[in-house]
Amino acid sequence: LQQRSQYNPDSLLYLSFLAILVWAPLPFASNRVWAGALLAALVGLVLAGWLLLYAVGKASMDPSLWRRARLPLALLVLVQCWVALQIQYLPRSWVEALSPQAYAWHVGEGWLSLSLDREYSKYYLLRGCALTAGFFLTLVLVNTHRRLRIFLQVLVFSGTFQAAYGAMMVLSGLELGFFVEKYAGQGVATGTFVNRNHLAGYLVMCLAAGIGLLLSQLATSQAINWRDRVRRWLRLLLSPKFRLRIYLAIMVVALVLTRSRMGNIAFFVSLAAAGAVAVFAGRRFSPRLMLFLSSLFLVDLLILGRWFGLDKLLQRLEQTNPGGEPRTWSNAAVLDYVREFFLTGSGGGSFYGVFPNFQSTALEGFYLHAHNDYLEFAAELGLPATAVLMVFTCMALHSSIAAQKQRRNPLCRGAAFAVTMTVCWAALHSLVDFNLQIPANALTFVTLLAVAFVCRTLPSRYTA
Repeated sequence: LQQRSQYNPDSLLYLSFLAILVWAPLPFASNRVWAGALLAALVGLVLAGWLLLYAVGKASMDPSLWRRARLPLALLVLVQCWVALQIQYLPRSWVEALSPQAYAWHVGEGWLSLSLDREYSKYYLLRGCALTAGFFLTLVLVNTHRRLRIFLQVLVFSGTFQAAYGAMMVLSGLELGFFVEKYAGQGVATGTFVNRNHLAGYLVMCLAAGIGLLLSQLATSQAINWRDRVRRWLRLLLSPKFRLRIYLAIMVVALVLTRSRMGNIAFFVSLAAAGAVAVFAGRRFSPRLMLFLSSLFLVDLLILGRWFGLDKLLQRLEQTNPGGEPRTWSNAAVLDYVREFFLTGSGGGSFYGVFPNFQSTALEGFYLHAHNDYLEFAAELGLPATAVLMVFTCMALHSSIAAQKQRRNPLCRGAAFAVTMTVCWAALHSLVDFNLQIPANALTFVTLLAVAFVCRTLPSRYTA
């Protein structure tokens, strides 16, 4: 990229964007007000730089990519416009008409807002704008095959670092988080995250990127004889492909060490689902693909997992009683919350302040988030805005499946596989957790979704 900087004025912006993706998980997954604000500022600076280059004619977007991605981008912008409306002061009669519940809950005089927590909704809007900018920057900066490959490699690097660090903290007993001693999740891998489930979610997205890279490097021709087969095995042991396989193994070890039940289940289910889509999209049976996916299951699950505490994870799964889980009890109260604010929501980021009003005495503890992304989006933003976000995600899934069907470029097909696996993971894990409320995970998620549209428009020939 440095060698081609004279031909690509946005190379520095691209490298800066990749650095932001690596930085985002480090300060407690950017799930602190200062860290989230810093993340938004960094993304904003890169966006401002690209807009400046665009204004002077040094940057552009592929017209075919714009045609495919403008609607999903518009949907994200629409959601941010809705949050901006939630924090605006409106005439009391308007608020009463749009949200009688919010009107009844307000105690102030004069004009009112739809949000019951305007100050935090402002921060929520800042984060949402950063995610929208991250989606857009992925579209305009990941514009060659080389950049797409490096993008996936950076996610693998970041995931491997988080996995190695988290595993080392558990196995060594140091139990350090981000420069401080861990105050939660001791005895399990959390990396620089606070919650093990969120590290598990991040690792699954990075694993998806790595598996997509490996898929793009599968051999396309049969070995001629046993000598050719031996030569291929020797080349494999000395190739970057073998190192990539080791990185994936490290991430799987850390995933098991998180002891995250749904994180591990979602990984294997999403891998199986994405594999089935890949086989179907190929329109013919691929023995190499089936052998590759089977090796991921057997090697990672039976060998590495057994050495690093798979039995403890299985014990947690066996002891799981859905009816006895507090997160399951809380969903009933959150549903009552959603019914109260089903149209306009209570305001982005207001869950922690509003939910105690629906929390029964039997449900102990303080809930900063709902243990269900679908319900939290519906409670804070309303059902229409939540439906818009779901349509946005489904469009990315459709585009990733179409790329696997239509494209013959191995890298594009592998990247599309990563997107499919990521969406399947999010659809499942979001049922019991709030990964998409964590800035680092949300940013990684939307950038991977943007890759679905990039894959369909990159030329068939390799571009640097």
